[in-house]
Amino acid sequence: MREDEIIDKLQKLGLTKYESVAYITLLKLGPSKATDVTKESGIPHTRVYDVLSSLHRKGFVDVMHGSPRLYKPVNPEVVLEKVKEEFVSDIEELKGAFLELYRQVHGEELPEIWTIQGFDNTLERAEYVIRTAKHEVLINTPFEFLKLLREEIKRRKDVVFVIISSFEEVPDWIEGENIVVARSGGAPWLMASWIIGDIDYALFFGALPKDRRREKFYSFWAKSPRIIQNYMHWFYTIYFDNSEVIKPLDYDALSKPLSLVNIRTLITVLKFSELPKRAEIVGRMIDTKKLMNLQGQIVGYEYTPLTANVTFKYNGNELKVGGIGSYFEDVEGKRFILLD
Repeated sequence: MREDEIIDKLQKLGLTKYESVAYITLLKLGPSKATDVTKESGIPHTRVYDVLSSLHRKGFVDVMHGSPRLYKPVNPEVVLEKVKEEFVSDIEELKGAFLELYRQVHGEELPEIWTIQGFDNTLERAEYVIRTAKHEVLINTPFEFLKLLREEIKRRKDVVFVIISSFEEVPDWIEGENIVVARSGGAPWLMASWIIGDIDYALFFGALPKDRRREKFYSFWAKSPRIIQNYMHWFYTIYFDNSEVIKPLDYDALSKPLSLVNIRTLITVLKFSELPKRAEIVGRMIDTKKLMNLQGQIVGYEYTPLTANVTFKYNGNELKVGGIGSYFEDVEGKRFILLD
C-alpha cells in the first residue's frame, strides 16, 4: 500500500493529515525528537509539538520524558485494535440511539424491507437467518435450494426447525430430534420459498432461477415483527397445514427448557408430546396491557386456520394464551418456554 493511501485511511480513523504523517514518520525513525520528526516529515516546526501532543492524547504516541524529550510510536496492532473496539462500540451505541428515537416517535421497531438482487446474495441471507436464530426456523422451499442450506442446518441443534420441501425421502442431515419435516402438497401456489428466523428475519422468493439468470434473481428480505408474524401465520396455514408430516420432532430428546416465539410452532411441538406440560409464558395481559411472566401448565390447545391458542393453568385459573397480535385471548404471548 502506498504511503498516501495509508494517510487517507488514517484520516478516516480520525487523524489529521499532519498527525498521520507524523505517526508514519515515527514508525520509520523509532523514538525521536520533535526536531527529527520535522526534518523527516516536513511538518512545520511551529506545529510539530501540537501534532505530537495530539497523537499522544489519541493513544498513537508515547512520550519518553527526559532531555531531550522523545516520542515513541505505539505498536500499530495495539493502537489500531483499540481504535477498532472504540469504533465498533460507537457504532453500536448509535444504532441503539437511532432505533430508540424511531421507537419513541412511531411506537414500534424500525421496519426493514429490502429487495435482494442475485441468487448468491439470497443464499447468504438464508444462511444468515439460520445462523442467527435463537429459538425457531421455519423453511418452505424446493429441495434443490434446501440442499444448499445443509451445513447451516446440521450445525444448529439448539433451535427447532419446521421444514417443508419436495421430499421423496428424508435425508440423513435433517433427521435430528429438533426438526419437523413435511412433504409439500405440491400445488402450484406452494412454489414460493420462505425462510423465517424467530420474529426477527424473513426471506421470501419465487421460483428458483435458471443458471443463466442467477444474477438477475430477486428475493425479498424483511426485518419487521409486525410483518414477520403475518409471514409465520401464512407459513403454517397455507403451507404446513397443506403438507404431510413425514418426520416428527422427538420432543423427549430435546434439551429443556425449550424456548419458542410463535404460537403455532408451540402447538406443533406440543402435538408430538403429551399434556399437561409445565411452561413459562412471557407476554402481556390483553385487557390491562400489563407485562406478565407466568409459570404454570399448558393443559390444552386450539388450532384452526383462524385461531391458535393454548389453555394455561396459572394460580388455579385457566387463561387463554395466544401469539403476538392476539385480541380475543387473555394473554398475548411473546415467548413460550417449555420446562419439561
